Amino acid sequence: MKETSPGQYENALPLADQIAIESNLFPSARGIVRERNDFPWHRDELNRPTAALVNSSQALAIDVLWTIRSLPSRDNIIDRWCDHLDLPYRGPWEIQLEHVVDRGLLGESRCTQIDAIATSPNGLLIIECKFTESDGGSCSQWKPITGTSLNAGSVQCNGNYEPQVNPVNGKTSKCALTAKGIRYWEVVPSVFRIAADSSYQPCPFKGGWYQWMRNLVAASEIGRSLGLPAAFVVAYADGPFPMAQKIAAAETDMGSDWARLKEQTVGGSVALRTCAYQQLVSLANDAADPGDVTTIRQLDSWVAAKVAHTTLLLDP
Repeated sequence: MKETSPGQYENALPLADQIAIESNLFPSARGIVRERNDFPWHRDELNRPTAALVNSSQALAIDVLWTIRSLPSRDNIIDRWCDHLDLPYRGPWEIQLEHVVDRGLLGESRCTQIDAIATSPNGLLIIECKFTESDGGSCSQWKPITGTSLNAGSVQCNGNYEPQVNPVNGKTSKCALTAKGIRYWEVVPSVFRIAADSSYQPCPFKGGWYQWMRNLVAASEIGRSLGLPAAFVVAYADGPFPMAQKIAAAETDMGSDWARLKEQTVGGSVALRTCAYQQLVSLANDAADPGDVTTIRQLDSWVAAKVAHTTLLLDP
């Protein structure tokens, strides 16, 4: 999940970037580059699109999800995914990439951008896509403000969820974001076994849980606004990558970070699920119409090659 603001991605890609990104996408998904001039490509600190990189999580998401989106057997495939994830939802399905959360749902000044959303008449999947990323992103409020403004170096939160004064705006709240009108903590108790009227030292969402919290509360509010049950699914590349290792550790260590996060969501308004891309493609192969099988087998080889190439890049 990323943050975006209106106008942030208005410029179309230069031809050289289009060609570079297309060469890094599965052939069935390459049309997105020129069909979607407004597509919000992820960018590095120099504002360069990252989807041309073999380890791009956005490119991998497009490889798999945009390809499945275009197949005649899409509905059967996503139904099969739901069966595997123990979710009762059924199609017909629509898939959208880089979905921007409506500003009114969470009160965000910079709207949350979801990697992918699959919607049917009886359920929705909010999908976060990971490749080599180490974790979810952390909250910025307890970190010094950067830049050259008068507030540069100031810290707006002490890292705890407890009554405190934000030195930048003088507002008192347990959460600096709450005082800014952002509704995360209004939704948190319906999603997690975490009470908004308690105090926590440190705040449970200070670190990597922050991004997962934002995904989950966004899923809850989107589902509520549509009158649909929602699930949050982490799609990840299986291999020697931090996210895959984090999820695998939860299978054997109930005290691991991911296992503790999962336990906090049990019984909440949003189902939390994980699935490797390789498994998603395998399930797609099982559920696909005969006419789609060749494409899916080629996609399977494409994903395997990307994972193998990226593994070599990470090998010291």
